[in-house]
Amino acid sequence: MGRTVDFIRRHRKVIVVSHIRPDGDAVGSVTGLTNFLRNVGIEAYPVLKHGVPTVFSFVPGADGVLTELPKGDLYVLVDASDWERTGFDRPDAPIIRFDHHLTGERYSEHDLLDEEAPSATSLILRFLREWDEGAIDLSVALPLYTGLLTDTGSFKNREGTRAFEDAIYLVERGVNPRKVAELIFREKPVKMYQLLSLALKTLSVVEDGKVAYMVVRREFFEKTGASREHSEGFVEYPLSIRGVIVAMKVEWDPEGYWKVGLRSKDGGPNVAAIAEKFGGGGHYFSAGCRIFGEEEEVIEALLSEIRKHLYSNVT
Repeated sequence: MGRTVDFIRRHRKVIVVSHIRPDGDAVGSVTGLTNFLRNVGIEAYPVLKHGVPTVFSFVPGADGVLTELPKGDLYVLVDASDWERTGFDRPDAPIIRFDHHLTGERYSEHDLLDEEAPSATSLILRFLREWDEGAIDLSVALPLYTGLLTDTGSFKNREGTRAFEDAIYLVERGVNPRKVAELIFREKPVKMYQLLSLALKTLSVVEDGKVAYMVVRREFFEKTGASREHSEGFVEYPLSIRGVIVAMKVEWDPEGYWKVGLRSKDGGPNVAAIAEKFGGGGHYFSAGCRIFGEEEEVIEALLSEIRKHLYSNVT
């Protein structure tokens, strides 16, 4: 990792960017890494095309996240499989990628990819600890913890001790885990529950109770005035049904596609492999993709692929 540190230091202006419709891991990765780079004297700028969801507005540096891509000498792509997912045109400058998904494009010998990392922020934390632990203050630790907490589903989605070891380290750096949990999970707007009530009416359980899904339609957003950020985490509801081992959320997006979230439990199939069939990706227990088409066609295509993995030992 030392060579990657030297490589970053050779560039005057560093732009840190992640994917559209950012989740907690994207927000935490962008702001945490940017804050660290500034702490060590590097000019750095955080960028998210769709901005920071309100639920993560407490993260240090969230109010300074740009929604337009500035010119820079180096671009660090975090928590994204390829540049296309940022929503911006590819820059005419070097790109390096920090991610915990092995699928996707490789950009340089300085890419840091670790499928064993429970979140992109976990991978970034390990990198920053080797760079300069003294520069990891609360402005860095809090965003990184936010990504870790949310991307592991509150430590439900990943096995092993690494997530807990990282959490302990970040708490020792000043993070208040109770406060973070309250801000993320106990400060929900009414619109979120109104949207959820409509989406739950679409809940379906199929394949002898092994698969469940819910749909978030365009008219649900229009009726409630909710936005895409309010549906974050909805996939946990079909997943929580007893006997279900695979769940999905199929959500309308104003850009014309359906945003699909896939989850599985122990004993369930590799949902990353399912998502990859539709151009997406992720992890064994958590993945996603985007699909164009009519609602019924999209759902049937997904169920057909899920059946292959349920009954045919597809890996």
